[in-house]
Amino acid sequence: MHAGNNIPSRRTCLELIEASDMLPNIRRHSLTVSRVAVRLASMLNEHGSDYDVAEIEAAALLHDITKTRSLETGENHSLTGAATVASLGYGSVADIIRQHVTPDTDGRCITAAEIVSYADKRVLHDHVVPLDERFEYLKVRYGRSDRDIHRIEAARLQTEHIEQRIARMLPGGIPEKLFMEKHTE
Repeated sequence: MHAGNNIPSRRTCLELIEASDMLPNIRRHSLTVSRVAVRLASMLNEHGSDYDVAEIEAAALLHDITKTRSLETGENHSLTGAATVASLGYGSVADIIRQHVTPDTDGRCITAAEIVSYADKRVLHDHVVPLDERFEYLKVRYGRSDRDIHRIEAARLQTEHIEQRIARMLPGGIPEKLFMEKHTE
C-alpha cells in the first residue's frame, strides 16, 4: 500500500456520507451499488482474480459523495468527489471515484474502477435493473441535448463491453442471483 492510498473502513465511509448531507435516495443508491460491486469483486476473486474488495467497497460507497451538492452547483460529481476523497488521503479510492462515470480502460483486464462503474450502471435509484432500463432513465433524466444523448449512448456501449468482459471471466457468465440478493446494513 502506498502513502495516500489508505482504504477507509465501511464505518468511515458511512460517516463521510453522513457528513456530506447526502440525500437519502442517493445514500440508498450508494449502498446498493456497494453491495453489487462487492459481490461481483468477491465472485471474480473466487475465480482467480485478486481485487481489493475493501477498496472497491469504499469507492462504491463514496462514488456519489458530492452528487447531492452537484444537483445545485452543476459540478462534475465524479471529479469533485474524487478530489474530496483524495484530500482525505484515500488516493486509490479517489481514482476509482473519478472513473465511476467513464472508466479508463485498456480493454484487457477489468479494473476496480470498471467494477464500480458497472455496478453503478446496474443500479437505478436503489434497485438493480438491466442496463437498457438504466440507460433509458439516464437519457430521459440527463439527455437535454444531442451531445448529452451521444455521451450517454457511448457510456452504454462501454458498459456493455465491460459486462461482456466480466462475463467471460466467470464460468457461466454473470449470474442474475448476484443482483437479486438483498443487502442488510
